[in-house]
Amino acid sequence: MTRSNSPASANIRPDGTGKPPWPLRWLIVGVVVSIILLIGLPIAMLVDREGLEAAIIADTDQTLGPGWLDRVVVFVIVYAIVLHLVDVVLLLWLVPRILRGRPWARIVLTVYLVVATVLSLYSATKGGMYLAVVIPTDIIHIIMLVLLWGPPSTRRFFRPDPASAPA
Repeated sequence: MTRSNSPASANIRPDGTGKPPWPLRWLIVGVVVSIILLIGLPIAMLVDREGLEAAIIADTDQTLGPGWLDRVVVFVIVYAIVLHLVDVVLLLWLVPRILRGRPWARIVLTVYLVVATVLSLYSATKGGMYLAVVIPTDIIHIIMLVLLWGPPSTRRFFRPDPASAPA
């Protein structure tokens, strides 16, 4: 029976404790800050609609008519809200699994963080409204990646328990 399938060892980690190592506890702080920033950008778009309109006009070389501009602004805001809510749900779903020592969750979060960081660089090219959120978010993503893979205690935490491997 593997460590993840054994009911008796469901909360026991390879280091013998029931608690995740300190880097993963700091990961929680990174996730909370990331969620705040994810919620903050759509709110900033709603509050500074004129800034959003100016960014869209600059990006489209003023080729949108007033009716289309309003539609594009609404679409961009709805898109940002939906995308960021999906991100928040994904983070909230993955973190408890990571804290339970699930290696697949660490890999999924890593892929998410890399993809989100690369895609946020596109947003960074779209103007100052986005830079205030993109730069801190990317810094948090990089810190979270280091916490997931760097410290030896984290690597041990996700290492399969050889004692529970099938014979």
